Amino acid sequence: MRYTTFLCSLVLLGSAFSAPLAVAETPFTSEQLLNVQSSIGRAVQSTLSLKDVQRSLKDYGAVEAFYVARHFEPFWVTKSRVKSNARDLVELLEESWKHGLNPHSYNLKAIQTIIEQDDEAQLGDLDVLLTDAYLRLGQDLTGIRVDPRFMKSHKRFWRPPLTGEYLLSRLEQDRDVEGLIEGFEPRGHTYNRLQDELVALVNSKPEAYEAVLPLRLGQRLLHPNERDKHVPDFRIRLGVDEAMTDDPYLYDDRLAAAVIKFQRENGLKDDGIIGGQTLDILNISRIQKIEQVIANLERLRWVEEDKPDKFVVVNVPSAKLWAVEDGQVAFEMPVIVGRKKRPTNIFRTEIHGVRLNPDWTVPPTIKKDDILPKLVEDPEYLTSKGMQLISGRGEEAITLDPAVVDWSTITQDELKSLRMVQVPGAHNPLGRIRVLMPNSYNIYLHDTNERHYFQRANRAASSGCVRLWEPEKMANFILKERKNWDEYSLANALQNRKTKDLFIAEPIPVYLLYYTVWVNDQGSLVYGRDLYDFDADLIKMLKDIDGIFIPVDNT
Repeated sequence: MRYTTFLCSLVLLGSAFSAPLAVAETPFTSEQLLNVQSSIGRAVQSTLSLKDVQRSLKDYGAVEAFYVARHFEPFWVTKSRVKSNARDLVELLEESWKHGLNPHSYNLKAIQTIIEQDDEAQLGDLDVLLTDAYLRLGQDLTGIRVDPRFMKSHKRFWRPPLTGEYLLSRLEQDRDVEGLIEGFEPRGHTYNRLQDELVALVNSKPEAYEAVLPLRLGQRLLHPNERDKHVPDFRIRLGVDEAMTDDPYLYDDRLAAAVIKFQRENGLKDDGIIGGQTLDILNISRIQKIEQVIANLERLRWVEEDKPDKFVVVNVPSAKLWAVEDGQVAFEMPVIVGRKKRPTNIFRTEIHGVRLNPDWTVPPTIKKDDILPKLVEDPEYLTSKGMQLISGRGEEAITLDPAVVDWSTITQDELKSLRMVQVPGAHNPLGRIRVLMPNSYNIYLHDTNERHYFQRANRAASSGCVRLWEPEKMANFILKERKNWDEYSLANALQNRKTKDLFIAEPIPVYLLYYTVWVNDQGSLVYGRDLYDFDADLIKMLKDIDGIFIPVDNT
């Protein structure tokens, strides 16, 4: 098998090393020069002195310090041969595509060329190339390598790559490059499952049904026992024998059974109705699956490996929450997440407690886009919902009558100066429980007074916050370590309908994540929707960084 690029061009970082290097003016001290004992050490030093090489290295400072400490003696080669650890690293680079990485981002072509030529004059170049390749691979495996602002996030929430200094100090200490790289790889079950899936997809051929993709509908929704000219394509996609039906355009019971099975296996509402969500998943091709797996492998590397005994995870695309304690899932529940126009931010924060019977101050976007148009139509809207209109803050705050405000002419500055506050009660969109989890996005987990949204196939319906199916269960999970606390304590505290904050001694990490491929309760891999197009954006960024690499068998 020969590895080639597919889908995009490659960035060959070893181009600065494509020819034997001339000796340049050295930046090293006379003492450092005197300590160079061998001709190959002088070759390494010569390589590092070149400006083009210095610019091409991922972390020149760390690489320089590594070789200065070794008196420029090579790590990967001797005067006459390439060491076994160098060959181990080359194999790891060649196999890095199994992490969704591009082997050619690690000087691979230049390294292979020098090894094949067996030219002693280039062994200094080779040693530096291998050091840089090890450093690059180690960093790509251990942290975020893109700016996550495209997915409403920030780098401060995610694991930074290990530093070049640390990676090279570990290399000097351990020398077992294979063991080191294996130790840097994520250890999670989902990550390993996605790696296996990527290998299986790469080694498989396109499915026959891809010839009819993308599937389309002649109507918005297709229900069982309805007719549509595209029904034959759905039979091909799901492997339903067309010979078993008298009407090829009828969405019959056999096809409906196949659709329901597909929906159930892919985390969709298994109602047999073909709509946008089901259509999106049915239309995923092999290449799209490969890209989707690569995007999710990338994001899985952003999350810290070592988590505390107790934490909470919300996966936004699957609209599900998991509460984890002592290495086990204590419970999971469906949630409502932000709709596409108001996506839920992707970030990490900590839970500090629970607010019971919360009031709700309308956020600026909802105030401007949702509430203001209703007030223009009906100035009594706030009053009818039990909401207060407040101007000013602290002792200067006054409550206004919404009916005396001319909402049709109010300016943006005037609107910003007014607070709309929903008091506790049946109309409060936060319900009776809000999780206290400070963050700059003003996103939190909470109860809801609109529980009908949980019956929808698409649970992306909020303005960004995460609504809980079982808020009492979540509150008890958070508060259970409080002294003399039990489920009856919560019920009693809620009954008096007074706003009350209950804090916990040890904050609980909560991760709001964006995984479009996940492992379900039955242990099966599920391909979900790219709810906010973050997969597409990430794949484009990865292509711009160093390309997407897929091995192709050309033998």
